[in-house]
Amino acid sequence: MQFPIIYLHIPKTAGTSFRISAEHYFGPWNVLNDYGENSPNTSEDILNAFYSNNDIELLKSKGIEKKFLTGHFSLGKYREVFPQSPVVTFFREPVDRVISEYVHFSTHYGFEGGLADFYRKKHFQNRQARAMSGAAPMDIDFFGITEKYEESLRRFNNRYGTNFPMATLNQGNYTVGNQGVASDDEIAEIRELNSDDVAIYETALANFDKQDKSPHTVLLTAERYCGHLGGVRNEKMYGWTVDRLSEQPAQLKVSVNGEMRLSGVADIFREDIRRKGIHINGKCGFEIPLETLGTVAAGDRISVRTADDSYELPNSPMVMPAS
Repeated sequence: MQFPIIYLHIPKTAGTSFRISAEHYFGPWNVLNDYGENSPNTSEDILNAFYSNNDIELLKSKGIEKKFLTGHFSLGKYREVFPQSPVVTFFREPVDRVISEYVHFSTHYGFEGGLADFYRKKHFQNRQARAMSGAAPMDIDFFGITEKYEESLRRFNNRYGTNFPMATLNQGNYTVGNQGVASDDEIAEIRELNSDDVAIYETALANFDKQDKSPHTVLLTAERYCGHLGGVRNEKMYGWTVDRLSEQPAQLKVSVNGEMRLSGVADIFREDIRRKGIHINGKCGFEIPLETLGTVAAGDRISVRTADDSYELPNSPMVMPAS
């Protein structure tokens, strides 16, 4: 399997939740966003390689360094650029999706027309089918169902060896006929105008349980840990570590000049790490009083690694400074 995973973010299908989960798991620095040339959410690498220079080779070199590529684009845009990358998306009941997008545009973008004014615009019709560029759900590597989001996320994690956390953001919780948003006649017209989406959604529902459930031959465990050894302040060594394959705090061990001195967990709240989207609740920091390490002298090399010895934190080993 080649990186990045390509995620078609079809508007109002739980795409924001899935993207944020990817950022929590991979780290935001490993995620490329393409929401259009004028969107503040589009990554600099995409703007420079694609929109400014149309440099496909530069785009390829930037893309393979990342783990996840997402945005409001169609299947055809990046499939030839990254032909070995898995493609995933979510599908949603078409009437619910249209109503949710209408409410979103009215609330956040100042759309002043009524529901019918919105759904009669070509731009908002058959968004799911157009995103797929004529392909069927079974033509891509994995698809989820928005109404089965939790189960879809579990299957995605099992398939790719990831541990995307459950997140529900930017939701418009509208179902057919609820809250009096649409009349029966409007619902019927939405279905008619979005007949391609109705067809692709029904196909997705019928085939959801028929997808390949076997784990990918290449799992993404190389990105299990991330962290940083910050340094020493107030007679304490500090830093942070995240274990992306577990909801529990990362287990650590500390050595001085190669001699194991201490083990513990990274579970102190770090607002900066939570705010950057690196850890879902921010409880991933550590502070180790130097006195707990026994005798430590200037010039000693202090190493912080995960308990399974598979990952040494950046900036480790740290040379103990003179006091």
